[in-house]
Amino acid sequence: MMKEARGMQVQEPTTAHLSVSLPLTLDGPFEITVEHSVVGIVVTERATLTRLGPEWDVPGVYLLLDRPDLTGRWGAYVGKAASRGLRSRLREHLKARDHWYRAVLIRRDSKKTLNSAEAGWLEGHLYDLLHASGQVQLHNGNRPQDDSISVEEQLSLRTYIPPVLHTLHILGHRLTATPPVAGRRVFDLRKSQRGKTTRETGRPVVATSSPSATTPKGKKSTKTKSDIKLIDLVREGLVPPGTVLVPKSRSHTDTAVVNPDGSLQFRGTRREAVSNPAQELAGYEVNGWTFWRVETPQGKVSLDALRKRLQQQRAASASSPPQ
Repeated sequence: MMKEARGMQVQEPTTAHLSVSLPLTLDGPFEITVEHSVVGIVVTERATLTRLGPEWDVPGVYLLLDRPDLTGRWGAYVGKAASRGLRSRLREHLKARDHWYRAVLIRRDSKKTLNSAEAGWLEGHLYDLLHASGQVQLHNGNRPQDDSISVEEQLSLRTYIPPVLHTLHILGHRLTATPPVAGRRVFDLRKSQRGKTTRETGRPVVATSSPSATTPKGKKSTKTKSDIKLIDLVREGLVPPGTVLVPKSRSHTDTAVVNPDGSLQFRGTRREAVSNPAQELAGYEVNGWTFWRVETPQGKVSLDALRKRLQQQRAASASSPPQ
């Protein structure tokens, strides 16, 4: 694609070759460099932000990312750092903003750094792209804007955009809607006085019931061991492969990913049981079924709650008279 700027023709790149430098510990910030480009990118978890080196105390732009929900939508805050530098600015956000779990930092990967006007234009352009996608809920109060740079400078900064968007895509933050999965069931997890199945948009929706509706007041509920495994939730579409599990406490930032065979991917290794990585993360014995949460349009739901829904559904099917 060609763009004209005051009599000049500038060839915009159609591909971006990303080179990733991973830390040996697998849980620290990792840098992304782009072939034939001066853009520098680093991706850091909230918990590992303090490990960024002083080379990131330079002007630039950053994105604070929320975890995507099951529909593929996610939240973000777009900001810039000028005199204080990116590392210092993001350390302020550790206290000022608690919605994000991961950050993407963008700078000029050369001795010459971005100036305030360049960072401001790049900040506004990224904001417009995220806003126009319809997939992102932006936490910015107003649109950041700085159009004081020349057209030639704008065209140069546009080469920063493809690598940033590719990085977001690799991280699971898509700017397009996630294609629907055949057979996926959507569960309405809002409280209901009735435990009956209802229909919404032609798909089965299971309404929840309050624990007090089945447990007499003043009596403790009896715990029963369930024979339902995580693979059963995967097969029923309650927890599709690739679902990200998040801890119930915000003090823990590590996540686990559900594999197609019902195991978990955690800290670079495969785990058979849901409680094993939960105990490793918490530092003491915990029940992984109540520890891990799944993001849904209605909020976070524990694996245990989804297991109980499936248990109730199976019990209802077994008690139904044959047709």
